[in-house]
Amino acid sequence: MNIFYAPPSHINGNIAELEGQEARHASRVLRAREGDYLTIVDGRGGRYKGPIQRISRKSVQIRLEKREQVSDPGPELILGMGIIKKRDRLEFAVEKAVELGARHLALFRSEHTVKKNVRSDRLEAIMLSAMKQSLRSWLPSLMVFNSVEEVMRHYQDARCLMAHEKADREAGVDNLAAAGEKRLLLLTGPEGGFSPEEVERAVESGAELVSLGEYRLRAETAAVTLMSQFIDR
Repeated sequence: MNIFYAPPSHINGNIAELEGQEARHASRVLRAREGDYLTIVDGRGGRYKGPIQRISRKSVQIRLEKREQVSDPGPELILGMGIIKKRDRLEFAVEKAVELGARHLALFRSEHTVKKNVRSDRLEAIMLSAMKQSLRSWLPSLMVFNSVEEVMRHYQDARCLMAHEKADREAGVDNLAAAGEKRLLLLTGPEGGFSPEEVERAVESGAELVSLGEYRLRAETAAVTLMSQFIDR
């Protein structure tokens, strides 16, 4: 099944309009025609279905016949991830985080961060593709912070779990993440992990250290592993 993205600003009453790449994909790649039914998501939990009403050079207009609001099971997940130096590995982690249900992505610079900047436009395109590929209805927000402390302050209403190799092995996600949590901030470091000072400050601010097992994981693997613990929890 193919789904298409139309932001809330492109949905007016019972009419949705696809523009740009979404319109080209529907009309030129899939060769959709007037009367064909499409499934639309608005990135805010809205899912719609209806027939194509009009196709023009730059847009595809859909008459919406069915709509529903989708809510993901379990807590609202926020992935706070140290910026990874290698672009392909950073993009892999971002893509998988969206597929696994992250509602917000918070990339941060840390004491061990080598790469200081990211291509937000490229990451947002990857996030959009991952949302559609995984048939999800929520498009995560993307923000970049100057430190892990900034991330924790921004999401101070969330319970914070920080993955760390020196955490007690018994402090696994199953033992720490109680049912009923509304928001969870999941923190993983860049290559080289968190510095001792960053860990100390995070714990003082309320973070709980969690173990991902006895083996050392790459930064992108740690992010995906931590996220995967909360699928449909």
